[in-house]
Amino acid sequence: MYKKEKRNKNTSSSSMEKKKKNAYSAALMEELTAVCDTFLPSIHLSDHHRHHHHQFYQTSASMTQTPHHLAELLGEKIKHPKIYLSRLALFSLSTRLGTFILCGRKSLSENFPYLQRFSRVLPHKREQILLSWSDSCFSLLRILYAGLKIFTLLVFFTQVNDKDENVSWEAIGYSRPDHKARKPVTHNTPHEKAREKGEGCISEKERFGPLYNGIINLNQSREIALHKLEKSGFPVSIPHSNGTSDPSFIVKCDVVVVGSGSGGGVVAGVLAEAGYKVLVLEKGSYLARSNLSLLEGQTIDQMYLGNGVLGTDNMDVLLLAGSTVGGGSTINWSASIRTPPHVIKDWSENHKLEMFGGEIYENALDVVCEKMGVQSEFEQEGFNSMILRKGCEKLGYPVESIPRNAGPDHHCGWCNLGCRDGKKKGVSETWLVDLVESGNGAILTECEALKVIVDQKGRKKRARGVSFMFGSDGVKEIAVIESRITVVACGAICTRLVIVITCGSRRRREATKEP
Repeated sequence: MYKKEKRNKNTSSSSMEKKKKNAYSAALMEELTAVCDTFLPSIHLSDHHRHHHHQFYQTSASMTQTPHHLAELLGEKIKHPKIYLSRLALFSLSTRLGTFILCGRKSLSENFPYLQRFSRVLPHKREQILLSWSDSCFSLLRILYAGLKIFTLLVFFTQVNDKDENVSWEAIGYSRPDHKARKPVTHNTPHEKAREKGEGCISEKERFGPLYNGIINLNQSREIALHKLEKSGFPVSIPHSNGTSDPSFIVKCDVVVVGSGSGGGVVAGVLAEAGYKVLVLEKGSYLARSNLSLLEGQTIDQMYLGNGVLGTDNMDVLLLAGSTVGGGSTINWSASIRTPPHVIKDWSENHKLEMFGGEIYENALDVVCEKMGVQSEFEQEGFNSMILRKGCEKLGYPVESIPRNAGPDHHCGWCNLGCRDGKKKGVSETWLVDLVESGNGAILTECEALKVIVDQKGRKKRARGVSFMFGSDGVKEIAVIESRITVVACGAICTRLVIVITCGSRRRREATKEP
């Protein structure tokens, strides 16, 4: 029928916290601090500079707790096949011999015993050492340099204090989008927050967004979530067996859609309006408009796949993909480009996908563009776009405005951090709203699809649902959705992982290849 999996529920939260706390020892933290301060040292300026410039240059990485935040990033959040290099390198740098092997003669001291740890090397020599890694003939050293530099700068320039401020922003001329933006709601349910603040006069839809009635989070209260599923017309059963291979529960529906972005969200909305009972599985969380912080660091951590630090094997390219309700349409720059003719020709002729070469596909694009409000007019052009346009015109290059799924008056400049006014018509403002308002659908957030459940009769195989994982505080559970139709549309990166894992262990190694 299908293989069931279950993580150990007996893992205590205290042991998990202890594990996180001890992820980097004091010796490793000392070397990581030295690396961070080498990239971002404290620099003294002459007195004629402004105060905020003085403050910025005199603030080293360690003065803003950057090494501790970076340790959390490296130890817990980054899922990269070569992340082991950071720990191995820091361990080596914490020893005299290891430092000499990685850093060479520049790490030697003039005094006996000559060998010394990286943190004891003079600052200007540490800079020379790191620079030598950047163009080393050893690819692993180049990857190590690129990773440490990127992540150190990312943490330093995006972290904020209690006032949501960063020491560098005023000095470099950066203004955050909305100084009055509120932090995300941390209460269990919308009703609780409204009751506690006495704000019953404000509608839930206004406060928690147009999807408030269709979002179900199993990590907050499973009992409430399952009751809401049954009330919405999705039968729920709990296996009587206590075996570790049994799922925590089983939900039945007509259609399960993995992914709530531009692919899955559209399918879910259309089918729900057609009368099918549709469940959407979304790996990320749901942040309503009023809960968007519009802070770069928080947004990357909360709404981007891999906490925004997903990279290729050699770290040459960082990949940005949405991991939130609405997928990439929630955090993209609103560019809405129709499929180019040469791509359609390649699909229809070279790959024999005749549907894309006919009127059906063109009509589908028209419907999508109309629903999203795609247009090319604008009242105010962004500074970078203006520079590009003027440069192209002077060089004699043809210039066209990129179509956007927002009105001509929309120019916030922060679309990659979410849209607080709802003017960008992404999936969470269109098709997922149709899904919820139809009364035939629900969105399960923070639920990661593991594999498609397949039934086989002879040579025929048929998808009959999805197994998925949810949980928090180190405790993970497995549940199953049984469906008549299964749609996997969770982006170019995650869709391949689900399909390859479903196909069997023989092909799993393909999922770890560089995208």
